Amino acid sequence: MPLWPEIKGLKFPDEYVVRFFFKEQMDKKQARVLELGCGNGNNLMLFHEYGWSVFGIDINPGSLANADHNFSIIDEAKRGGYAFLQHDLSRALPKVEGKYDVVLMPGVLEYIPRNAMKKCLMDVSNLLVPGGYFFLRMRALGDYRYGKGRMVELNGFILEIAETGEEGLLNVFYHPDEIVKILHDHLSVDKNSLRMFNLSFDNWQNNTQIATNQEFIIWGKVQ
Repeated sequence: MPLWPEIKGLKFPDEYVVRFFFKEQMDKKQARVLELGCGNGNNLMLFHEYGWSVFGIDINPGSLANADHNFSIIDEAKRGGYAFLQHDLSRALPKVEGKYDVVLMPGVLEYIPRNAMKKCLMDVSNLLVPGGYFFLRMRALGDYRYGKGRMVELNGFILEIAETGEEGLLNVFYHPDEIVKILHDHLSVDKNSLRMFNLSFDNWQNNTQIATNQEFIIWGKVQ
């Protein structure tokens, strides 16, 4: 691993991405992973360190510049390669080459309209190899942000609060059962492979206590 002070942005992967990676024994193989909303690449660095080829998509050019920097300080001779692309997921996925063994979608699909989210999942279905894995982290109906803005679609709001740093952004909130149905409709899910975690926790942002963040995580395989 590179020296931590050199990393720009988040330095560690999402805790549940780490759990997903090791519980599904991804440390025992080398394959291809795509992350939607990759940010500075903090989740992808875990895969990359184990020899996976990684590809990240994000709307924010600053985050992608950080990702390029972070991966440039890894010894490429020992790794599987990387690439990043700027793209707005509300316009569905761009055309990409090849198939992927894993697609990560942690905390990103709640920022696009519901119909765009469904189209995105349909595109992911076409990108995953048979038996490939998906990982979702979504914002739930009980989250602090729910209702704190102008409603623009079912359970979807343009936020009008500043404390979370999301003022003016769309947030769409879901019930886990709704997402499970959408996954079955759009991803040909192997239902026996599904793993779900419900998360509820307090946080501090901009000197304000956020009570409560409520999210859920679902991972599994496609048929």
